[in-house]
Amino acid sequence: MLSIVSTPIGNPDDISPRALRVLREAVTVICEERRAGARLLAQFQIQKELIELNEHTEGARVPELVARLKGGEHLALISDHGTPLITDPGARLVQQAIAEKIPVTAIPGASSLLAALVVSGLATERFRFVGLLPAKKDARRAELQRLQADRDPLIILDTPYRLAGLLADLRAVFGSARRAAVACNLTMPAENVVRGTLAEIDEQFKTNPFKGEFVIVVAGRAIHNS
Repeated sequence: MLSIVSTPIGNPDDISPRALRVLREAVTVICEERRAGARLLAQFQIQKELIELNEHTEGARVPELVARLKGGEHLALISDHGTPLITDPGARLVQQAIAEKIPVTAIPGASSLLAALVVSGLATERFRFVGLLPAKKDARRAELQRLQADRDPLIILDTPYRLAGLLADLRAVFGSARRAAVACNLTMPAENVVRGTLAEIDEQFKTNPFKGEFVIVVAGRAIHNS
């Protein structure tokens, strides 16, 4: 069996008893980066073989891991933080396991994108997960142009050092009046959610720069009835 195990996005108290049980029962834990995986297991006094699965290793690792699953081993897949496969490696392994009729199960838990959505104060009935935008400014603005007419809230992730540039691009493409929320350090004691218009949020982070983990939720385009 392949178990996809959700782990905390910051606060270690957010791991579930079931997740801990599965990590203890699995023969091997498959992780995105060995250092992050080892740190997580050490927090809960779990000693397991760790195998890295990322863009550098999946070509060689996936066939090996599928062979072990076919041999009857129970493997657990984790990401560095939160729910695996959401902008993280592992999809190829899951697809191959399913193709080989190997049972695949999910152990639900923390998810930064859902946590950000529900604290944003924006509509939650429908939403669009955008994930990571292009790193280069021109390509990023072109993608935002394609998204700016979407009527559902957009959830955007990126690396900490791109927050200022991303906010500037959102403001330029979506307009200063579009409402949004930036959720910082989710689940941690220093959690902070900055809500308002894109102009207000952009100015707030210009005054108080932030370099930690964040998720942005942007309101969908309003429908104006004439």
